[in-house]
Amino acid sequence: MAAVLSACADDPAAPAAAGDGPAAVTYPWAHQPDGAPKIADVAPEASLEFPPGTQYGEALTALFVAARDGGLPAEAAVRDPLPAEVVYAEEADGRGPRLSLTAPWGWDVGSGAIRAASMALPGHLTPDEAMAMAQAVRQPGAGPLPDGARVDVPRLPACQVQAADGERPPCH
Repeated sequence: MAAVLSACADDPAAPAAAGDGPAAVTYPWAHQPDGAPKIADVAPEASLEFPPGTQYGEALTALFVAARDGGLPAEAAVRDPLPAEVVYAEEADGRGPRLSLTAPWGWDVGSGAIRAASMALPGHLTPDEAMAMAQAVRQPGAGPLPDGARVDVPRLPACQVQAADGERPPCH
């Protein structure tokens, strides 16, 4: 079962998504009430620079946990946007890796749709237990992920990853 950190337009009782807080920014991956926006149709957001040695999955998990409270990971520094199609930039020039806030979970190369944040819950849960855990995880102040839960880490197409030397293949 996967839980998505996005609000539903048809369900006013749905828990608030990351970015729905009063002082938070609404990111295209965290708030998709009308469906997934296309990467070409959204303004580029800032990127986050993580400490050297941080892996892509670690960066996503830190972002997912912090976003539940409408914030950003404390260990990451806000930087200028990455190029529009780039999701993750590998470490370069002694700096840590960077993660796009436009589409940190990537986007579909065929349609351009930005992927929403998601997580997987333990497979042994009953449907009621899974629903309760998914709702608890989405609550502000929920803390770290529950035992057995993990943030989904997509396998990014090469065109969405900028190498340390700044190179990457085109997406088209």
